[in-house]
Amino acid sequence: MEPRLGLHLGVMLLALRHPLVAARQIATLAEYAPGRVSIGVGVGGEDRHEFEVCEVDPATRGRRTDVELDIVRRLLDGETVDGDGEVFSFEQAQIRPIPRERIPFVVGGRSNAALDRAGRLGDGWLAAWCSPRRFAEGTALVEQVGIDRDVDWHHGLQIWAGVGDDPAEGRTHVAAGMQRFFGMPFEPFEKYTPVGTADDIVAFLEPFVEAGAKTLSLKACGPDPETELEVIAEVAARLRR
Repeated sequence: MEPRLGLHLGVMLLALRHPLVAARQIATLAEYAPGRVSIGVGVGGEDRHEFEVCEVDPATRGRRTDVELDIVRRLLDGETVDGDGEVFSFEQAQIRPIPRERIPFVVGGRSNAALDRAGRLGDGWLAAWCSPRRFAEGTALVEQVGIDRDVDWHHGLQIWAGVGDDPAEGRTHVAAGMQRFFGMPFEPFEKYTPVGTADDIVAFLEPFVEAGAKTLSLKACGPDPETELEVIAEVAARLRR
């Protein structure tokens, strides 16, 4: 049977990588999953030390991301590329082999700058921690910025979900998981986080699908991995229908 499982990387901090290295890494992924790779791109910055130890000025991360996103896409399309002359000064760079199918890049972030970047340089917006209304407004803004580009828009949503026999149990699992991961209280994220049974999670996510989300990246937190997979598989099957 032909593999159908997508390989969605989100998000990659391009500003921490040289564009030739990033393009080669992405092309290698595409060799193993041809036609099934999409790349989420973010600017990061929450951990300034992460940039400092890579000898990248955190204040330049937005500009570097713009430059690298353009260069990486052109390399993956098979072009011979020169650096921009400001951030990178290389000449006549190329990678081989290139992916057989074009790889979509979706830009993550909640700010208007991220939405603008998605419209100018990406194939869509990878949203997080937002309401369905904000998702619809954000994707509309992205498409308006990119109105003169020929793009098959590919918008998505990254979201955590709490799995349980009822919302209270689901909340307990996801709150603990998010607090461990982010080192922050759960309460600021609560209104953006579905909890409970498959019915509860589907009802929460349906408005995002109706607003144009083609990809939903769910981090499930439940009583055990088997239950998490079972419930999320049911959610995915129902939303696809």
